[in-house]
Amino acid sequence: MIFLRVFRVYFVFFVTKKSLAHLNYESREMIYAKFENIEDYFQKGSPIFKALSFALAFDSAEPDGRYEIDDMVHALVSSYDTSPAAKRWFEAHRKYTDVHVILEGEEKIEVALPQHLEIIEEYSETKDVIFLGPPPDFASLPISPGCFAVFYPHDIHRPNCDLHGKRHVRKIVMKVRF
Repeated sequence: MIFLRVFRVYFVFFVTKKSLAHLNYESREMIYAKFENIEDYFQKGSPIFKALSFALAFDSAEPDGRYEIDDMVHALVSSYDTSPAAKRWFEAHRKYTDVHVILEGEEKIEVALPQHLEIIEEYSETKDVIFLGPPPDFASLPISPGCFAVFYPHDIHRPNCDLHGKRHVRKIVMKVRF
């Protein structure tokens, strides 16, 4: 009987998530997907759909910098070399959802479930970031052109890490007001 109840809850969750897609339902859980599946997660016109559409249309001849998309979304385009994960901190945000898109190169983004971690650097209101020590357990996402990752404010993540050694990366991180 317990198994049946658990099964029923999961079945309803998956059916509901799919059936609500046309009602502008957006998950509040980290998303890692390919661009070809964008409409499985976001309705056209939603802030994150706009952010991803910006990334798809971005002209790589444009310089690095900040780009205003609308009053809810801005994009930060940057070029850098990845570094070993052990030399980077985990981070989280309060005001913005991060949408990561790699234009060139590849990197690893490590992710963890929300938990109490050692604070390495206190929350900065102006930068909307808190830096955290590594959790005991985490997962790794390989990010390359054609993929995107969405991190809501409660999603702990460590971006810009080496995937297969040091790589030069060009990336867009769209900041969507939460």
